[in-house]
Amino acid sequence: MKRILLTLSIVLLLALISVSDVVQAGTIPTISIVGVTQDAKVTIQTYNYPANQDFDVRMGMIGTRGIGGILVGTFNSGTGGSHKFTFDIPPALHTSTSIAIRLDSKTGGYYSYNWFYNTTFGTHAGGTAIEGGKDTPVIMVVTVKKDTLVTIEGSSFPSDETFDVLMGKYSTQGVDGVKVGTLTPESDGTILESFDIPASLKSESRIAIRVESTTSNKIAHTWFLNETGAAGGAGAIPVSPGYTGIPTISILSVDEDKSVTIKTHNFPANRDFMVLMDKMGTRGIGGFIVTTIASGSGGSLTETFEIPDELKGDNRIAIRLQTSDGVYFAYNWFYNNTTAAQPLPGYAGIPTFSITAVVKDDSVTIKANNFPPNYDFKVLMGKMGTRGIGGTHVTTFNSEIGGSFEGTFDIPAALAGEYQIAIRLESTTGGFYAYNWFYNNTYP
Repeated sequence: MKRILLTLSIVLLLALISVSDVVQAGTIPTISIVGVTQDAKVTIQTYNYPANQDFDVRMGMIGTRGIGGILVGTFNSGTGGSHKFTFDIPPALHTSTSIAIRLDSKTGGYYSYNWFYNTTFGTHAGGTAIEGGKDTPVIMVVTVKKDTLVTIEGSSFPSDETFDVLMGKYSTQGVDGVKVGTLTPESDGTILESFDIPASLKSESRIAIRVESTTSNKIAHTWFLNETGAAGGAGAIPVSPGYTGIPTISILSVDEDKSVTIKTHNFPANRDFMVLMDKMGTRGIGGFIVTTIASGSGGSLTETFEIPDELKGDNRIAIRLQTSDGVYFAYNWFYNNTTAAQPLPGYAGIPTFSITAVVKDDSVTIKANNFPPNYDFKVLMGKMGTRGIGGTHVTTFNSEIGGSFEGTFDIPAALAGEYQIAIRLESTTGGFYAYNWFYNNTYP
């Protein structure tokens, strides 16, 4: 009996140890890193792989083990054993110093993971190029408020499709989960929206979130820790203690083709941020590295950065501040013109709001986040699926100092009896808006 227990302990230990470049004996599939071209591609070699299995390949930030990462390709293991495969490194991970890679079988429960420095080394010779990740929608969780709200960011979405957002228990990938909202991507294929965590999942420590098209097979999914401030799909990545919310940056001034001055807002303390700039529309991802700054005590900092030579002459420029592990980031853009009007001074990002209480057929209470100051906002409500566009005008209010605030609004008589109601806050000038929806049922 002691020998059996010892054998089982050894097998479990092997399963728990992170894989390395050393081939492991036994029946555990492993991978090693053969070559990397920085920000472009990575070649791996498999060992002891089962035959005739389809594997999804994902990459994510270091510490995630690739769980919930960006899908970069799918391959069949054929005869099994050892094979070389080459995959593109997704743009969202460019500038990351270290990257996790994970291979999961679609059936059978096989998996391997490893990580690599995002620095050119080794060789891609003999590696079979695997396509499949370039135009695949991807989502990442930006921030979480425990049992209340999750904010996600996405890219590579078709802008002419509508997507349902679902949440479910961890490991379900959100399949057949609770529908928490609907979204339409921006014209550049990006999304950045917040959704309420449904009551049925509020006791879960980890939650799956899924975004799936209502008209095609396009999907994206990941998961997040149900803890305030936690980053999604990144169970092993620590967040700064005591920090919550989303870091943002605003543009204060520009000296054409020379420099830009920004102000940070709600930055975490004691973190180093790379400063990147690139062409408009890139959000600064994979851009030219200008410098690195320390956030010090966090909060608000005013900094001036030189505009890279490669971007001089551009009409508009994207700027991004990002920690090397990718946990924290903020981006904005500016006109490369000393006299041009810049994006709203002191404000950056996107206004959002969450639902905090409902009195059936009577009123709804919201909590707003990151609203611009001193703008008049119309409150509109309509049937589910409308996003509140063209809805019943309930009232108009002024955002005053902006940021976060709470408000309670009457549910219009025309929507009494509706099961779900869309609500929209839309500025009368400036083009700002946010929308959400709620069950027309008294809670909490």
